[in-house]
Order: sequence, then C-alpha cells, then structure tokens
Amino acid sequence: MKNNLLKILFIGIVLMVSNTYSQSVSGIVTGEDGIPVPGVNVIVKGTTNGASTDFDGNYTVNDIVGDAVLVFSYIGFQTQEIPVSGQTVINVSLRSDAQSLGEVVILGYGQVQNKKSLTTAIATVDPDIIKQLPISQAEAALQGTVPGVVVQQNSGSPGSPQTVRVRGIGTPNNSDPLYIVDGVQVPNLTFLNPNDIKSQTVLKDAASSAIYGSRGGNGVILIETLSGKRRSLKPEISIRGYYGIQTLANKPDLMNRDEYVRYYNEGVAAAGSDLAAGFRGAFTDAEREALPDTDWYDVLFSDAPTQDIYGSIVGGGEKVSYAVSGGYFGQEGILGGDNKAEFNRRNIRGAFDGDITDRIRFNVVAQYQNQERFNVSQNNGGAGVGLSSFINALPPIYPAFDEQGNFFNPGLQNSTPIANGVPINSLGAVQNPLFSLALLDSQTDQDILNLSTSLDWKPVDNLKFKATYGVFSASIFNRSFLPLIDQEAQEYDTANNVFYQEVLNKTRNRQYGVTGEYSFAKLAQKYHYVSVLAGYEVVENRFDGGAVVRDPGLFLVNDFDSVNFALSEDNSDVVITPGISTDVGLRSFFGKIDYNYNEKYLISAVLRNDSSSNFGSNNRSGWFPAVSAGWVISEERFLQDSDNINLLKIRGSWGISGNDGSPRPLAYLSSVNTQVNYAGQPGIVLTGLSNPDLKWEEISQLNIGLDINAFNNKLGFTADYYIKETSDILLQATTPLTSGLQPSVENTGDIENKGFEFIVSWRDTYASGFSWNINVNLGFNENEVTSLGETSFIDSAAIQPQFQGFASRTRVGDPIASFYGFVVEGRDAAGNLIFADLDNSGNDKLTPDAGDRTIIGNPNPDFTYGMNLGFNYKGFDFSAFMSGTAGNDIFDATNRYDAVGSNRPSSYITQTDTPRNIAATTGTNGEQLISDFHVKDGSFVKLKNVTLGYTIPDSAAKSIGAEAVRVYVSGQNLFILTEYDGLDPEIGQNNLGSPLNIGIDQGFFPQSRNFLLGFNFNF
Repeated sequence: MKNNLLKILFIGIVLMVSNTYSQSVSGIVTGEDGIPVPGVNVIVKGTTNGASTDFDGNYTVNDIVGDAVLVFSYIGFQTQEIPVSGQTVINVSLRSDAQSLGEVVILGYGQVQNKKSLTTAIATVDPDIIKQLPISQAEAALQGTVPGVVVQQNSGSPGSPQTVRVRGIGTPNNSDPLYIVDGVQVPNLTFLNPNDIKSQTVLKDAASSAIYGSRGGNGVILIETLSGKRRSLKPEISIRGYYGIQTLANKPDLMNRDEYVRYYNEGVAAAGSDLAAGFRGAFTDAEREALPDTDWYDVLFSDAPTQDIYGSIVGGGEKVSYAVSGGYFGQEGILGGDNKAEFNRRNIRGAFDGDITDRIRFNVVAQYQNQERFNVSQNNGGAGVGLSSFINALPPIYPAFDEQGNFFNPGLQNSTPIANGVPINSLGAVQNPLFSLALLDSQTDQDILNLSTSLDWKPVDNLKFKATYGVFSASIFNRSFLPLIDQEAQEYDTANNVFYQEVLNKTRNRQYGVTGEYSFAKLAQKYHYVSVLAGYEVVENRFDGGAVVRDPGLFLVNDFDSVNFALSEDNSDVVITPGISTDVGLRSFFGKIDYNYNEKYLISAVLRNDSSSNFGSNNRSGWFPAVSAGWVISEERFLQDSDNINLLKIRGSWGISGNDGSPRPLAYLSSVNTQVNYAGQPGIVLTGLSNPDLKWEEISQLNIGLDINAFNNKLGFTADYYIKETSDILLQATTPLTSGLQPSVENTGDIENKGFEFIVSWRDTYASGFSWNINVNLGFNENEVTSLGETSFIDSAAIQPQFQGFASRTRVGDPIASFYGFVVEGRDAAGNLIFADLDNSGNDKLTPDAGDRTIIGNPNPDFTYGMNLGFNYKGFDFSAFMSGTAGNDIFDATNRYDAVGSNRPSSYITQTDTPRNIAATTGTNGEQLISDFHVKDGSFVKLKNVTLGYTIPDSAAKSIGAEAVRVYVSGQNLFILTEYDGLDPEIGQNNLGSPLNIGIDQGFFPQSRNFLLGFNFNF
C-alpha cells in the first residue's frame, strides 16, 4: 500500500512539472521582403503537433515543452529549425531557397498565394531587379522581363510616359492596363518612385483579372510599396543614388555639305526649265567651299546630366511598424536642356501599421509627389513647331546664326538668304530648329496625393474582415508661352503671335469597400485547403478641367519664368474657354473560392458584378465569371521521388473581364453644346445621339499553361498559350452626314489576340561562392480584327504636312492600326516611283487612285523577347539586360518630301536605285504619297542596361558605421542592332494618346545613352 502511494505521488509530481513547462508559442512569419506568408507549416520537431500561418502570417502552437524545436517549412523557402528555449514569441523571416524557383505572389485585394498553387497566368518582377536597376519609371522594370507585356517608352524626352500593352491591343479605345498601387486604382505609375516598390505583379489572363471585372480587360498591374518591419531591433536606414551623363546614342546618316551640293546641282540639271520659282542655279566649287557644313544634330543635341537620390527608414516594435521614405529625381534633356526639356520629381511617403487590439489592425500609406516637366514639341511635322522635322529637313549649307548672332532664317521672303557670302535658296516650308526651339515654352506641374487606409478585424481564427478607403488626387497645371522674338534682319517678328496660356486639370479617384476572407482550417487536417473571399467596392472618378485661359498679346516681360497674366500689357483680349466636369461611378460585388487537395489538385473560381454609371440603364450591370484549375503532376507518387523533376504542373483557365473605356464619357446620353448663338442670342444645340443599350467591352480569354522546375530547382520553364477575344467594342456608329450630328457610340466589333509565351531560367551556386543566373523570355502575339459591325474601317494617324491622308487603317482581317497605302513596284526610266494598279483601273501607275491602296505594314511585333544575365562572386555583382522586338514595321515620316530643297539621307547619293532627283523642282516623283516606300523593318535588339557593382567587406562597412555598402557603374542603351536607319526604332504611342497611332516616326525625341555612377548604403 505504501509503495502504491509513493508511485501515485511520483506520477503527480511528474505531471505537475510537465504542465509547468508546457507552453504556447506564437509569432508571425514573413518573407525576406517583409510580406507575411500564409500557409507556412509550423511543426514541433518529432511530433505531429503544429499549425499553419493565417492570412497575415500569424501562427500559434500549443502544448510545447521548453526544449522543443519548431520546424518552419514552405515551398520556395529554406526550411528553418528554431529551438524554443523558453520563448513565447518567435518571429521568423523565411529565406528564399537559392536553388528554388518558388515564390509568394501577391494577388488582387491583398491575397497572397504560393506560386506552386497558382492556376492562372500571373507574372512577377524580381524586386532585386527593381532595386539594382537605375530606372526612373516603374513601368521600365517590366520591359523585357515579362513575356506578353510590351513596354515602349513614348520618347526619350525627360518624363515621357511609357506605353504598356498586355497581350496585344484589344480595342481601339483605351488599351492601358489597370494599375493598382497599395490597393488603390491610379491612372498610371509616373508618380511612383521605383525605389519604393516592394513587389510588382502582372495579372495577364482573364481568370486572374476577372476579380477586377469591367476594369481588368487590358490586364492588371499590382504594386505593393515599402512597408515597415515589426520587431526590428533597430531602424533600418537605406540611402542610395546615382549621377550620370546622357549622350546622343545615334544620328541618322544625312547628307553633309558636299553631298548636298552635289545632289542639288544634279537636281538643277534634271529640272531644266522646270526649276522651282526663286531657286538658284548650280553651285560652283568655290561657292561650295565657302558654304558652312552644319551638323544640325551637333547644334541641337548636347550631353546632359541625370541624378537620383533616395532615402528610407524602416522599423517597428512589437505591435507597430513604420516606413518613411523620400527622394528626388532630376533629368535634363539632351535636346533643349534646362527649362526646355527637363523633368524633376520629388516625393515623400510614409507607411504605418499598428495593432489596436489583438484582433484589430490599422494600416495607412500616404504619399505626396510633385513633378515638374518642361517639354519640347516632337513627332510633329507641322510648320512652326515641328522641331525634329526641321532638324532632318534643313540642309547643312544653312548656318545656325547670322553674323549678328540672330537665328538664321532659311525662309526669308523679302530677300535672299546669304551664307558666308553665297546666295542660297529660301525654304518656306522648313524652319531653323533653333528658332523653333525658342518659339514655344511649355511646362507642366503635377501635384499628386495617394492615400490608402485599411482596418483589419479577425473576430475568430481564420476569419478576417477588411475595410478599405483610398484616394488618388492629381492636380495638373500647364502653362505655355510664345515669346516676342524681333530680329528684323532675319525677318523674325512674333509680335502678332505672342501668347501666354494656362490650363488646370484636376482628377480624383476615390474608392472604398469591405472584404471578408475565411479559411477552412479543419479541412486542412485532411489535406483539403479551402479559402473564400467576398467583397463589396465602390470606385468614384471625377475630372474637372479643360478650361483654357489665353492672353494673345504682349507682356511687360519676355521670359518664361516671370511671365503671368498680371504682366500683360492689355488683358482685355483674354479668351477663356470653359472646361468640363465628369463624374463616373462603379459599384461592385465579387467573390472568389480557392481549393486544393494536398497541393496536388487545384481549382479556383471568381464571380464579379459591376454596375457602372458610364452605361445606360438597360445594361448598367454585368457579370464577369472565371474559373481555373491545375494539376501538380510532380506530387503524384510516380514523380514524388524524382531526382530531376521538382515541379511539373499543368493549368488552364477561362474567364471574362471587361473594359469600360469609351470614345466619350457618359456616351449613353445625348450630347449638347451650350456655347452657341442664334442671331446673337445664347442657345443650345444637340450634337450627339444617345444609346441607352450601351455596355462595356467584353474580353474572354482561354489560357493553358505548363510550369516545370528541374534539377534541384536550378532550371525553370514556363509556357502559356492564350486566345483573347474582345467583343462588343465601343465604336462610333455610322451616322449620315446630313444629320449634322456626331454619331452615337455603340457596341460593335471584335478583335482577337492569340499567342505563346515562354520563360526559361537557370540559376546555380558553387562551393567557391560563385553564383550566376540567366532568364530568357519570349512572347508571340497575333492580332486580328474580326469584326467592325457596320463600320467598314477606321482610319488613323494623319501625317501632315509631309503627306496628305492617314497612314494607318483598322479593318477586318488585318492587325489593328496596320499601315495603309500604295505598293511600289519599281521605278521608271526617270526614277519616278511606279505603283501597283491593284484595282485594275488602268491608270498610268505614276498617279495611283484610291482603289490601289492596301495594307503595307504592321506596327505590331510578331514577338518580343528579353534576357537577364547575372553573376555574383566575393562581393562583385554583374548584371546585363537586353530586350527587343521582331516583325514590326515603322512608317518613316522623318523626311520633308513636301519641302522643295530639303535635305535627304546620304543614301540618295551613294545608291543608284533612289527616286528621281527633285531637289530643285516642284515636280513630284511619288515620294509624297503614303506607300510601302516609307515602311521599314522596326525589329531591334537593344542592350538596355549593364551594371557592375561591388559590395565592400562587412568589416570595412562597419568601420564607417554602415551595415552594407555597395558602389556600382552602369551603362544604359549601350548598343542596338537594327535594320532601321532612323534615330531609334523603339517607338511607342504618339503623344496624341491614340492606341491607333503607333509605329510612326515623325521625329521622336531619341532615348539617350547613359553612363552612371551609383551607391547603396544600408545602416
């Protein structure tokens, strides 16, 4: 009996001690970038006791003894084992597996998902690329890195926007993707400092973008910016920047003085008695020697600086985190320079995240940015301001200045131009580009505020509600000035043309909503992972602007910095043109369900309903469904133990998204003009017809994909095939001219894009510490207009004054915005262009008729490609980035065929098959017609960036109080391989803003070649 009592007493003591040292451990699991990672397995080593992290990376494991070890594991990250050692809070930052190609991807509405379980076509940009590349705009990080995404800089002008297209052009209306920054819809990314980007995700197929409904048809780009870091021992301070010099990378091969004089003299001989009125005869050798030899590119272009400086502070405590950052970017143009072509961007932002209670969290991100842009006229052949046009057209025998320092006027009307004592011709259609540059000043100041707030509430485990509110506000102020230039000797007098003008536009996007997300944790015990998302959202867009205030008179001052309306000599003639105000609202309900069985069988479904004020009551509300599925074959038994295949997954998706862009706001309503007069009395006139049946464009997309990781995850391969069909395109209806009305907008027309996308990557690390990686991507896209309804065709891209007519036509059976014109069959004995008689009308082939026009080129590339290459060894890092296009054409409109006596490419001298010489006659040779003579191959491969960096040893960094120090040198646009003989084949969308005006070169501001020296300091 006594022994039994002792045994019971002993057992009781053991149980008491065990209970005394049993505990719970909780914490948060994040990636190296600070983003919480859901679904991480947290297991007590040697047991089945454990848990998984929730949406916010939180976990709790109960009944842990003090000497236990927690094992943290997740696909794409290194498994970590951490001894508990009596700790009750263990926060873990998972390190990405250097040999793994897995990653966590941010989805819409704050969801994150492991790449292994994705069933849709989603691409991400490595944040390290964004940090290491000295880029000035966020969109540049997408160029050549994501297959199916075409990014082209509209020009090399400082601050020039970029054209972004996801899987081709699907509509003649707005084809820009939807941009979401920290959960808030924004019109573009020009306001964003690339240094603040933490992650960048592209939703390419309809199944991934359908969660955004009627706004996601052109693709969606999600940006998450810098956030704080909880439980950091001390604030992390980062300072980085660079300074560089920009130079002109390429010059077209135009005639020099001797070549031009020879060409002109031959033209005089060919003209005979048909010499142009007022034109002189041939130059003598003595006159040729006396004439100047002006290289207008050397005169107009010069080296210019660019610089960037950025700083951030990141930190946090047990229940709060914060991040503060700010930066300045400045760039002067290689054409125009200070106060003519210049861009300055200043920004400051802050992010704060804090726990109000254990289950309620508050987050706010706020950013203010100011940008100032001075811009010169470009891609414009018009008289007076066609700067780039004049650089190519003005012959080298014309000097830049006269002997008194005035702008030399090549178009003198009352006297004969004289250069170095030699009489030369008066060119009425071509202006001195220096005078053109001085003729107009243009400045745009933009103030932007972006605010994003959210409140998270988790009433119970695995259930989270989030309320969000966001605002994007932009105030854009433009001022322009044509100064007084009075140079009597050169007949320059702008007194009758002086004006000062101001325009103010304000845009505000406001959105708010609530989402609920629930994860069925109990089902996970049986390997069934189910989560659901439901939400409600309202988006409101308001625009106020377009009002123009213009004073067409003289001013007391004549410099752009000082001029304003108060300094007008007579403001009685000020003209005020009223602007417009528009309000557009969107109300939405949406839901999503994700299911996978043991990360082997995957399925996801989305359904969204949008109601838009942009459309009539008959079709105000619409549904956007999507479904996707995947099979991770590598999780099957026959591949689980494979030494070579780490991941093999096939996936497929189908969905419908939309585009609510329209040729005009509120197009379902009739339009009226209130600025009319009847017999001196104010009145109103009907100008456009209504269409209550109007609805959004609908984009359906089928996607089939394959993902492979092999050889211990060193090799990665992704392939996608898609068919993207846009229907119910918003076009202006055919309205009889006799009605006197603008046509109504209707849903008619279809466009199809289909193609393949491939990514191949390899990364490896050796025992010596040397590591390298390469990533090659390739995107094929075929575009075809399949219907335009009652509309026969859409003409676009008027080119004047070089040509009369439109250079592009959109019609059924051809790619959108194809070049349209005549076909050159050859040249006659005199050298005149001979055109094909396609309609068999029997014309003489020198003067073709309208029936002879056809498709002559395609500005859309057959495929785009990019390559990233990187090396790291003992502190040194090297990266190179190339991108290019193939199969696209360029319409070369850089020569002024309308201007008699203008300059020509030097090939007109060196080659024998050039058109008839008309340098001294008003006669024509066919060059003045829009034809395939002007269509050139626009394919290119460009070395966009090469960077060599060095990170100094830790001991050296710590000696100056830093954690890490990296310095680097970088070169951008170092070389280009192309058949195009213009300045730059990388031609984006014309500044006029039409997606149908692409691939036409009228004289773009070229991209510069840059040499940079930069640094990164971390404290």
